[in-house]
Amino acid sequence: MQIALFYYDGFSEFEVVLAGLLLRQQDLVSIELENREYRSEERQRFCVDRIIKDVDLDSIDLLIIPGGDPAVLVENQDLKNFIGGLLHRNKKVAGICGGASLLAGLGVLKGKKCTGMTSGVDPSRPSYKYYSESIVSGDQVVVDGNIITAQGQAYVEFAVELVRQMGLYKND
Repeated sequence: MQIALFYYDGFSEFEVVLAGLLLRQQDLVSIELENREYRSEERQRFCVDRIIKDVDLDSIDLLIIPGGDPAVLVENQDLKNFIGGLLHRNKKVAGICGGASLLAGLGVLKGKKCTGMTSGVDPSRPSYKYYSESIVSGDQVVVDGNIITAQGQAYVEFAVELVRQMGLYKND
């Protein structure tokens, strides 16, 4: 099973570090848009395993998009096509906090039940406009088909849900 973590400048490392720990027995790879170093919100440096144009979509079982401020990526057609290709293949796509907002901004959450942002979708935030065609929930973690979204404060619940969605728990 291959799980991809999508990194971008300013992503919130802490929101996905527990998911990485719980999923470490799987083939865990980092993917990015360009072959260069990326810095997290916490100022850690991350190297590229693969760039999205070189990723075989059939090899990915789960894509995880961390929070942060990915607003500059909302117009990125390569990323939109990549995520759309995964969803077309019935792969799982997960976004937490700003990652969920990125999915909404890319149109992925149109007509889908979802959550996101730090502690729920907040009308006072600029990224609220991305959720206009989504079914917004106040839940900490939401699963709608093969899309998983979470509030940033729910990074523990998000990690547990990802493991559950991948069938890696023997029981509840």
